[in-house]
Amino acid sequence: MDKNSSVYKMIVLGVLCAVCGLLLSGVNAITAPLIKANQLATVKANLEQIYPGADFEDVTDKYLSMDTTGYVDGIYEAKGKGYIFTLHGIGYNSNGFTFMVGFDNDGKVSGYTALEQNETNGLGSRCFEADYTSQILSLTSADPVPLLSGATLTSTAVQGGIDAAKAIFNEINGIAYDPDAVAATPVLGDIDFTKNNAECTAQGEGVYACRADGYAAQNENGAPNEATITIKDGKIVSVEVTVASDTQGICDSAISDSALAAYVGADLDTDVQTGASASFTNASILAMAQAALNADGK
Repeated sequence: MDKNSSVYKMIVLGVLCAVCGLLLSGVNAITAPLIKANQLATVKANLEQIYPGADFEDVTDKYLSMDTTGYVDGIYEAKGKGYIFTLHGIGYNSNGFTFMVGFDNDGKVSGYTALEQNETNGLGSRCFEADYTSQILSLTSADPVPLLSGATLTSTAVQGGIDAAKAIFNEINGIAYDPDAVAATPVLGDIDFTKNNAECTAQGEGVYACRADGYAAQNENGAPNEATITIKDGKIVSVEVTVASDTQGICDSAISDSALAAYVGADLDTDVQTGASASFTNASILAMAQAALNADGK
């Protein structure tokens, strides 16, 4: 065959491409496991927060196609123990946050922690603090994930991420659950307002002068917020904020007429949703409402 012919050159080129393909395939077969091992090593310290000393395997490639939400970043098996999912979401900070959740092989939540987050202090940051973390750690992969009052944006993203992890974990382990189940929202009488130091003094029949720590008292050594709360037949008739010590302009949503109207008719078995974004101030008023109802019921 004429070496200068186009046919000869095409054959040579085809052979060269085939050889290069075989070489690249061989190199990939050697380097891929090393790359995967190095990637696992970079996250192992985080994974060991949940399963110290465990033998981990990166099973992301095996199971990630099961995620239909886009929340899941990585999936790791702790041999003989359970699975850990690394996740991301967007809350109050538009840059988003990353976190991880683990499930024991029997379905119990084994760990939950932030990996990187810059959520607003007192709002989204509460989703990675002790109170909410303890709620998540009490769950199983069959339980609905609760939202956090006053941090709805961030906790919705957390809920979405954990739900995505649950779906994959339950399918891997053949665990049946109701994906549409919704967590019960805590009612006014069940919420722990210890940090707010609420106090109410009777001023007359069903009328209480109340005070409770908000943002100023808890963070700036300032004064508490104060309100007059009227109760009749075990239900709140009105809430009037008489002293708003928290930062003006920020606390406004919690002391607005529409927010305070949400208390009318409430008792200790009510889920009061004020729609306020000022979580510290909102919590102080909720704490006063709880304290007044408790005082009135004695």
